[in-house]
Amino acid sequence: MWTLAATNRVGANQLLGDYIGVFFVSFVVCFACAPLMRWLATRHDIMDKPDTRKGHLRPVAYLGGVALFLGWLAGVVLSFWIDPTLPSTAADAVIPGVQFPIIFGATVIMVTGLIDDAYGISPRVKVGGQFMAAAALAWSSQNLGMLLVSNAMGAVGIDPPFLVSYVLGAVLIAAFVLGGCNAMNLLDGLDGLATGVTAIISLGLLFIAVYIATHASQPGVCYPAVVMCLALLGATVGFLPYNFNPANIFMGDTGSLLLGYLCVTTILLFAEAPSSGPMYVTAALIVYALPLMDMFITISRRALQGKPLAIADKKHLHHKVLTVVQQLITHPNLSVKLAVLVMYVLASVFAVVGCSLVFLRWRYVSAVFLTVFGFILVGAYKTGQRQDALEQQINLTAVPPHDHAS
Repeated sequence: MWTLAATNRVGANQLLGDYIGVFFVSFVVCFACAPLMRWLATRHDIMDKPDTRKGHLRPVAYLGGVALFLGWLAGVVLSFWIDPTLPSTAADAVIPGVQFPIIFGATVIMVTGLIDDAYGISPRVKVGGQFMAAAALAWSSQNLGMLLVSNAMGAVGIDPPFLVSYVLGAVLIAAFVLGGCNAMNLLDGLDGLATGVTAIISLGLLFIAVYIATHASQPGVCYPAVVMCLALLGATVGFLPYNFNPANIFMGDTGSLLLGYLCVTTILLFAEAPSSGPMYVTAALIVYALPLMDMFITISRRALQGKPLAIADKKHLHHKVLTVVQQLITHPNLSVKLAVLVMYVLASVFAVVGCSLVFLRWRYVSAVFLTVFGFILVGAYKTGQRQDALEQQINLTAVPPHDHAS
């Protein structure tokens, strides 16, 4: 274990300078692959057809998620050839890269979404693919879930047995992957929304990753997280010009599930921070709060109405924002753009709050986390109740009065 003096640490500028090529390669590859994926989707009729629920009037190509995956993967692969600057006392240290289980899980998620976009599969099969990706993370040598559980329980004076830590860690990883993937999938409802929100989230996560890497007493801590953030940021920024309203290519489930997986996997990597992993993971979850909030609202509403959780509708948070905007602006493209920008602002607020928590003590971070997600959970339940009551009222008024005359 390396112990480094505070004056002998690598600075943020140096760290980002070493890895900035990851961003550029991810950007260029995704930007170049998006038109190719659009051409392939058009040629093979892998298109999103318009209907009464969707806002576009013409078929739009899928396969944008494949471009996102290729861009992210190119940046990650490049990182293996980068020799980052280290403090002089740690010149011989081995810097870990993004491990194979993460890449394998991303590939499984991408393939699962691709099959769904091209042919259509049941929600159970999609969940099965997510479980497979989660299993790869749980079986990896990093043991991120077990590490997070052990450090969190150790913070309150509990030393759990290995089996307990491993089982709880595996459950935690599964919850992260399923929750993160489906939260981003539910958020992907307007042109450029999921792409731009993910770019904002990746910026917030990058700030936390760089902070950990430049303040840790061990060399190389969270360097893989820095790579993940830069690759994800480059891919989303490279894809956004094609996906912003009016979009000429959609990411589909291939992209939305992948973006959710990459975000939560990066959050789990923060568990490697010595002694403070749970605090950084908690702060990062607040950065990711907007997709989670939309998911909690959707689950509450559908559960109260007795509807299947997998059914699609136009009652998400972004649809509500769009409805408000449409009352002010009648032009359809302008209203969608403004609604998406409002969601960007909300995502930025959560990102700023989450990033600011890295400067606080664990007890204060916990208090902010409980407050934020307490409001989100209660607000989601109340929103679901209100929407359920409104629908019941609409249904009652729509039923014609019974004629007793005979």
